[in-house]
Amino acid sequence: MSFLTGFFALLTKFILILAIAIPIRYGSTDYRHLSIRLFHSLLSLKYSFIPDQTRPTLSADYRAFEALIRMRPILNHDSSLDSLDTIKKIRSSFSESAVTPKPSQCQINNEIIDYNGHSVNAYWINYPSKNFEKKSDKLILYFHGGAYFAGNIQVYDGFECHLSKLFNATILHVEYRLCPEHPLPAAVDDSVAVYRALLHRNVLPSQIMIMGDSAGGGLSLLTIQALITNELPIPRGVIVLSPWTDLSGTAESYIRNQHTDVMIRFDNHKWLIEQLLGSNQSELSFDNAIFSPLFGSFEKFPPMYINVGTAEILEDDSKRLLKKAEEANVDVTYEEGLHLMHVYPLFFLYCPEAQHTLDNINKWVQTIYNQKLIE
Repeated sequence: MSFLTGFFALLTKFILILAIAIPIRYGSTDYRHLSIRLFHSLLSLKYSFIPDQTRPTLSADYRAFEALIRMRPILNHDSSLDSLDTIKKIRSSFSESAVTPKPSQCQINNEIIDYNGHSVNAYWINYPSKNFEKKSDKLILYFHGGAYFAGNIQVYDGFECHLSKLFNATILHVEYRLCPEHPLPAAVDDSVAVYRALLHRNVLPSQIMIMGDSAGGGLSLLTIQALITNELPIPRGVIVLSPWTDLSGTAESYIRNQHTDVMIRFDNHKWLIEQLLGSNQSELSFDNAIFSPLFGSFEKFPPMYINVGTAEILEDDSKRLLKKAEEANVDVTYEEGLHLMHVYPLFFLYCPEAQHTLDNINKWVQTIYNQKLIE
């Protein structure tokens, strides 16, 4: 009896130690996040003993995270459902908050930004906490991904807090209007209104960089094209992660990488992108520059950083963007993640490949900001 009592006492202490140590180790008390991290750690241990002969450059940590992503079900388009109901289903599945939670020390302040009666919801993010200083601090205007249908501050706050700390900059997260309730180019109207409001507040364009991932990467490019068309001063630079630049979906990588892309898995891409045009779909094509920045002009663009994985269906969207930008004499830095997934830098908590790319982007950001502007 005394043995059992001693055993259970020891077991209780062990469980208590784990209950304290695990949240400290992973920097969170969110049980969903801790479950993901623990499962990822176990898979990483497994893959550290199982080499991948066809992809020897990938870390065990990356392959473990890839395995986690593959466990997600493919989103099926149910033609019997109303389109908006399908979109809501997609939105409910689009949640990375448990994957990358917000650090408790990160400061996030909501503001409705208004320019000439055009109001846009936005969030100021600083980690560590501080107040943005006009005419001195760096400001990253961030446009989230989600195929123009999904995504919000709850999904991106953890990643954007990390960017604020890494870049030593304030992040301004823009909650642009989503499709299909607000078809394109509503999102562009919102992004341009926010940029105009910043200029009206005497924030210098040389302080601002624009950054976005996936659809947000496409929106970043569309925004700068709109700024140039309207003869507004351009930002210091632009960073795009796996940008969606061509909504027509005709690139060869859609076929070449359809079985290696673990992130973008939907059984009816044609229906999905049709929803973006709304009532304009009978009049406009997917390769119209209003929606697909690849077919617009890149003349007068600021320095650009493009990052993409070679295992994603949008790989050629970035390759063709690189070609067009170079033809327009844009100062372009291009980083390709061999065998890596769509928007892989977002998953910096899980693999060294993502951390390495974010470090490269940070070096580029600091270099661009430190360059003397030519008046």
